Amino acid sequence: MNDEYVEGIFVSGEMQSQGIGKILLNYAKDKRNKLYLNVYQKNARAISFYKREGFEIQHSGLDEATGEKDYVMTWQHK
Repeated sequence: MNDEYVEGIFVSGEMQSQGIGKILLNYAKDKRNKLYLNVYQKNARAISFYKREGFEIQHSGLDEATGEKDYVMTWQHK
């Protein structure tokens, strides 16, 4: 976390789909009213996860460091 920006959630492959990412994200949601993050467009699994967790795609862009297309996704406390 960097203020409202989620720099990353990393869960090892063998531990994925066990609710760990959701727990980490819920912890961040408890600390902030708004969150945003970048996710690579080719990472369909991560995009689906963030959408299930209430994030919405705001716009697409390009990660200049990697040349990969990405999305900015946001979540806001309701």
